[in-house]
Amino acid sequence: MLLHSILDNDFYKFTMQHGVIKLFPKARARYTFINRGKHAFPPGFAAALREAVNNMQQLQLTPEEKEYLAVTCPYLDPTYLDFLQGYRYNPAEVHIAQHGEELEVHADGYCYRTILWEVPLMSLICEIYYQLTGQQRVSDEEVIRITREKIEKYKEMDITIADFGSRRRHSLAVHKLVVKTLKQYGEGCFIGTSNVHLAMRSGVKPVGTHAHEWFMFHSAKYGFKMANM
Repeated sequence: MLLHSILDNDFYKFTMQHGVIKLFPKARARYTFINRGKHAFPPGFAAALREAVNNMQQLQLTPEEKEYLAVTCPYLDPTYLDFLQGYRYNPAEVHIAQHGEELEVHADGYCYRTILWEVPLMSLICEIYYQLTGQQRVSDEEVIRITREKIEKYKEMDITIADFGSRRRHSLAVHKLVVKTLKQYGEGCFIGTSNVHLAMRSGVKPVGTHAHEWFMFHSAKYGFKMANM
């Protein structure tokens, strides 16, 4: 199982889900994967991704995670946290197909449910791609060196940064190492991560408000003039 927590997702997915439940409970949405890098997916990729997606239905908010959200994010209503505790990913909402080296993925359903699919799907596609193509990553020591070098340069420039790398990560293992290194060497510069699971486990702030999809949704529903209001 590649994902181990329902909170292994970007923070703004939960804040937006909270908003959609309250304001647009009947809205429906479709999320479609676009292969911007023109990657060639190896044989069996769709089957591996389907297995990983099917396994996601086992994920659920634990009492410890619920308490963490209640304390850390008091602006999330108790009713929403109760909803999230009962939420389960439904693999039937996700269509996966492979045509030669091309991958087709889309999630359909009520927006308040499908909104959580995007980030974990993207991270799974990345991780499985690296696994099935047999590409070797740099060592943990090199990951630490590169990350430390970058965060120390930001500190020299008096720039604060946050990690938003969930959807494009090599793997959860590398992501954990990056966040750990950013925290260790980025005091006063590293302000948190968008990944709620890693924020909780690393003792850093979960960051993020809403994504561009919030404005896209309002554009589709009310027109472009209303999208930023």
